[in-house]
Amino acid sequence: MSKIVILGAGISGHTVARYLNKWVGKQHEIVVVSPLPKWNWIPSNIWVGVGQMTEEEVTFDLASVYSKTNVRFIQAKALSINPEGLADSKRPFVTVEHTLAAKAGEQENIAYDYLVNATGPKLNFGATPGLGPEHGHTVSVCTASHALEANHKLQELIDTMRSGKNCTVVIGTGHGMCTCQGAAFEYIYNVDHVLRDAGVRDKARIIWLSNEYELGDFGMGGVHIERGGYITNGKTFAESLMVERGIEWITRAHVKQVEAGKIHYEILDGSFHELEFDFSMLIPPFAGVGLKAFDNAGTDITSQIFAPNGFMKVDADYTARPYLEWSAKDWPQTYQTPSYRNIFAVGIAFAPPHLISKPMQSANGTPINPAPPPYWYAICCYG
Repeated sequence: MSKIVILGAGISGHTVARYLNKWVGKQHEIVVVSPLPKWNWIPSNIWVGVGQMTEEEVTFDLASVYSKTNVRFIQAKALSINPEGLADSKRPFVTVEHTLAAKAGEQENIAYDYLVNATGPKLNFGATPGLGPEHGHTVSVCTASHALEANHKLQELIDTMRSGKNCTVVIGTGHGMCTCQGAAFEYIYNVDHVLRDAGVRDKARIIWLSNEYELGDFGMGGVHIERGGYITNGKTFAESLMVERGIEWITRAHVKQVEAGKIHYEILDGSFHELEFDFSMLIPPFAGVGLKAFDNAGTDITSQIFAPNGFMKVDADYTARPYLEWSAKDWPQTYQTPSYRNIFAVGIAFAPPHLISKPMQSANGTPINPAPPPYWYAICCYG
């Protein structure tokens, strides 16, 4: 019998666990490790963020689900990987720190035969000073709790506009290297709709602020949409949606800093600008969660297994080459780490071999271009 340990129980990790339970659950041991007790359908947080759905409608308890399967659930945060075990024992293991109240802070080594890294991203609000709901001045829809706070502040904004005040709403990306434009793009239309329902849309100036080179890039170098027998490029489609709804847009932007009520940003031509706001939801850049790795002598081998951004290297082609030589063939096939074939990384846990949109930088040398979007990770992992 083999022991399969899955780190993370988000969309990717939970999907892996459910399929493995069907395929090998009775023959092998499956363990899921997640620091959070609940699963969150993240794409629906954009509805929680405007009060159209509740937190209970987009989350469920993981332990109760896994208790009905052959999957063992451990509520803990993964800290490090020892893919070679220790000098006196060659069995590989991961070190975790329990987050369940009864065992909070306790560390444990969990041995494995196969390891799946599905830890997802770290929401790197700290990359932009003043960004985010916890230590900054903007809201987020990246988690269910963030989305609840976003809706709370949105409802306060609506009350302010009902009193007769004009307000500015800014939605988009909070850094020049952000991904997940799609979530912000969907959220801006939800906000527009809610403001219309509340009868205050005429009091709101809504602005899309993005690191995309042009609307409809989405970190994929643009898309094409077929509607009614016609094929339209993403730029034309996105611009038409915004013009129809009276939404302004600023693209090619890197948010440098956020103050209370004011966004400082740089655009690709190297110029610097300020934008005042009353409500702002800006997606943060992503990074790896910070897992470490050690060999059997205790030597740190993190840089061997993980890219500088903290995401795990897999069987992609990471060879540096010019943009025009990039290819879909560079992307992974098995999602196995090159050095340890019993370790896999899926979802927003593996390191992309390169951007998809063309890399660009401002006249000041600041990188301003979207990173590959989460739905591209999903396409790569699940087809």
